[in-house]
Amino acid sequence: MAKQLPAVLKNYNVFVDGDSYAGTAKTIELPEIVKKTEEYRGAGMIGDIDLDMGFEKMESTITYTGVDSRHFAQLAKCGVSDLPIRYVGAYERQDICKHVIREVYMRGSLKEFQLGEIELGSINEQELLYGVTYLKVVDDGFELCEIDLVNGICILGGVDKTSQINALLGL
Repeated sequence: MAKQLPAVLKNYNVFVDGDSYAGTAKTIELPEIVKKTEEYRGAGMIGDIDLDMGFEKMESTITYTGVDSRHFAQLAKCGVSDLPIRYVGAYERQDICKHVIREVYMRGSLKEFQLGEIELGSINEQELLYGVTYLKVVDDGFELCEIDLVNGICILGGVDKTSQINALLGL
């Protein structure tokens, strides 16, 4: 069996509130998925275990270049899930020369807007930190992950972890 080589990011785009940031989005740090756990040790146990309590809050950071007035409109959004953010990356599998697409859909709100350091003759960078309440990761049309912290949805690798609980609660 041939070894699989990594897929290399060839290009990407970022859309925030439906607007394309091609050419000005320099970097994006996608959310870290961290399970929230609570340490537990009960009668008859000989050691501590971590109990799954859901997820920690999620955040994403995007660094933009230049000056863009649209960032102020992002800051004006009111709700915790009112700002849609979408990352689309085109990757090339180096072993079979096939292109694959990874899409990351997020919803949240702008938490921090750093206007950046200004230097004459240089490209200004602005770092924006987003609180993320919804995350969906899709590779070539296959949904890998959907986490909605507000609406109690968690689907990982095709396994729905919350629908039974939500149905029992009438949600």
